[in-house]
Amino acid sequence: MRFEIINRFLGGLLFTAIATIALTLSATPFLAESYTIMGFANVACVVVMGVLLYFLNKSFSFIRAVTTINVSVLFVLEAACPYLTTGSPKGAIMCMVMLVAAFILFGSYNRRNAQRSIFITFVILMLGAWLHYACLYLIPVFMLGFMQMRAMSLKGFLAMGVGLLTPPWILLGSGLVPISALSLPKMQNVWCALSHSESWLLLAVAIAEALLLVGLSIVNLMQIYSYKMQIRAYNGFLSILALATLAMMAIDYGNILSYLPVLNCGIAVQVAHAFTSSRNPWRFVGVVLLVAACAACYCCFLLL
Repeated sequence: MRFEIINRFLGGLLFTAIATIALTLSATPFLAESYTIMGFANVACVVVMGVLLYFLNKSFSFIRAVTTINVSVLFVLEAACPYLTTGSPKGAIMCMVMLVAAFILFGSYNRRNAQRSIFITFVILMLGAWLHYACLYLIPVFMLGFMQMRAMSLKGFLAMGVGLLTPPWILLGSGLVPISALSLPKMQNVWCALSHSESWLLLAVAIAEALLLVGLSIVNLMQIYSYKMQIRAYNGFLSILALATLAMMAIDYGNILSYLPVLNCGIAVQVAHAFTSSRNPWRFVGVVLLVAACAACYCCFLLL
């Protein structure tokens, strides 16, 4: 019985509140005076990510339980790596773009006339790409997503094309962005700004998270397969997104920090699947070990 009390605590709002406080406090030691505003803006973006993730599941129930452990785990994972909460918020913004677009995508399931949803989704994705080039990889992922939702048709492809063309057409045609300002995106390289030990630690974090995501996905596969087709479609899209994110982290490794928030969302969802589908009273141990590993990781960054 006492173990179930721990499990209810981990799946409830109190643990989420504690994780939110920990997320905020984790950024404080790393914030120089000139970056205080940016850092706390980044923390605010991460909190918005958590809110969007919560309401996405509440709206479409792709995790078959009422829980906030997905939000708590997301905050813990973000707090473990201070570069995600104190640097540029581009990664968090890209994750928010993805979550907002996912609301529209999931709402289009099995709709024959989803052209408006497709158009709006790709307008959002293209606007995100104008803010940060890393959002470009979301475009083919969401195209596959609409196919998986049984919402893509010839008219859908036309709506996608118009949606992708609309933001540059408006921005360039209105003069908000001069044509002379167009150029190839500058590829970032976070490793140049890190010391040798910081680089190795960040690489270890990325590899560990990738292995955790793949392992949890395999563990949850049979459980998710037993769900009805619509829920399987939602989770199938999230799996495609996770694989694409892993691929982009390997290809665009110099910009790895932009992809980690999306990866953390994927891990948070898989942890929630494993936690809520299990009836083992000891299931809290895995979450506690994950929190302990994140705390240890944070301490390592703090000591460097």
